[in-house]
Amino acid sequence: MTIQERFEAMQRNGAEIQKPMQVFGSLDEKSTHAHLDAKAQAFAPGALSVKIKALVALGAAVALDAPSCIMNNVKLAKNNGATKEEIMEAIAVAKFSKSATVLANAAPALEWLIAQEAASAENKA
Repeated sequence: MTIQERFEAMQRNGAEIQKPMQVFGSLDEKSTHAHLDAKAQAFAPGALSVKIKALVALGAAVALDAPSCIMNNVKLAKNNGATKEEIMEAIAVAKFSKSATVLANAAPALEWLIAQEAASAENKA
């Protein structure tokens, strides 16, 4: 099956093929098939419901700044029973998590700044 045939089959089942996936598929069918296979495996029935998996994926997409993935996962979560409140809460958790990484990543630079200020104060004394 070509990637275009796979996209068409996915669309018949209600999936929306976002532009980045279309472009990727036109350039590298093998990798696109592998990506779609990995997605199918990740969202296959398991310990977590598809709704929960979509909310987790939504949080990751928000944290990674992936607009088309955000849209896809909001739709997937909603289509699998997520409420507006659950979607908004997942986004809020992702927002907090991302802001926490900003602080953690900035900590070494801030520690350097504190050390510079301390050294400057010692030189003035």
